[in-house]
Amino acid sequence: MSKKNSGPKPGDFCWNELVTTSVPAAKKFYSTLLGWKTRPFDKGMVDYTIIQKGKTGMGGIMKCPKPGLPAQWIPYMLVADVDATAKKAAKLRGKVFMPPFDVPTVGRIAVLADPQGAAFGIITPKM
Repeated sequence: MSKKNSGPKPGDFCWNELVTTSVPAAKKFYSTLLGWKTRPFDKGMVDYTIIQKGKTGMGGIMKCPKPGLPAQWIPYMLVADVDATAKKAAKLRGKVFMPPFDVPTVGRIAVLADPQGAAFGIITPKM
């Protein structure tokens, strides 16, 4: 009897997001380098591109929301409660770069940093 992969569990990495100064240049670079396909995400409020490997969405690309920020990858981890996890991170001397907020059709997210400054995202997907 085989077990079906039921997807990521709380604490697992589940999404990777590239925040970049040039979405077209990033799409061209990674598509050529790694063979990734991209498609627009038309259900959000911001211009967003989904990265696909085969038919599976594995990440996204978006323009830096604040001028002057460097391009960077942000890994996301699945959590049961974004608000509680953000509060706990702050108590553990982490930083909250983007407080919890809802992304329509996606779920609730926040962007944090550990005490050494490494950035990461957390997400509770919309059910």
